[in-house]
Amino acid sequence: MSGIFKAMSKFRLAVVQLHVSKIKSDNLGRAQKLVKEAAGRGAKVVVLPECFNSPYGTGFFAEYAEKIPGESTQVLSEVAKDCGIYLVGGSIPEEDGGKLYNTCSVFGPDGKLLVKHRKIHLFDIDVPGKIRFQESETLSPGNSLSIFETPFCKVGVGICYDIRFPELAQIYARKGCQLLVYPGAFNMTTGPAHWELLQRGRGEVITKAGSEEAVVYADIDLQYLSDVRQQIPITRQRRNDIYSVSAVQEG
Repeated sequence: MSGIFKAMSKFRLAVVQLHVSKIKSDNLGRAQKLVKEAAGRGAKVVVLPECFNSPYGTGFFAEYAEKIPGESTQVLSEVAKDCGIYLVGGSIPEEDGGKLYNTCSVFGPDGKLLVKHRKIHLFDIDVPGKIRFQESETLSPGNSLSIFETPFCKVGVGICYDIRFPELAQIYARKGCQLLVYPGAFNMTTGPAHWELLQRGRGEVITKAGSEEAVVYADIDLQYLSDVRQQIPITRQRRNDIYSVSAVQEG
């Protein structure tokens, strides 16, 4: 039994950085291609970026919004099943009950929807002379946690700005999550200053991309993580041992 657990504690994770255009079908096609590329290189968990099917902007959300299930999530379901992977579908603008949400859908190796996470903390920012962006002018916030199970570990889901709120990560850790995913579309004003810093606040940066469209990979070893935490005990609860990853739009 211990041999099975040890084998399942290791897996390859892939994070897709996608160049998003105004043509939804092109975005879906490129996302599908890169997911298949990642699976072909051994990734068992693949993460797409926030708003992977749509330009990221309040003026686009209503135009590109879909029901779930819908066109974009059908593509995700099919490619997850074809590749036999866990696919964290970044996020898309979702329409439900007359409201718009920024929503991440996760699919299992059988193509079934495992969980749907609506961004909890909306990105409202006003930096005089640089950027003003108010997601809350268009979107409604989610109000629930989202966890899914894999053979490797429990995974907690957030979206972009959610990463700034440590309470979310702490709750996920207490619930037994060892991997957190935060699909993101950080802008070039606050992004360079904060994005990597926020990642380092939760763990070592293993690999990263530049500004181009790319897929980056990490071979995750949860047993190594557990060993390190035992050597440097900062908490009595080993359930606080987590990895954190993010996927971003290019731009």
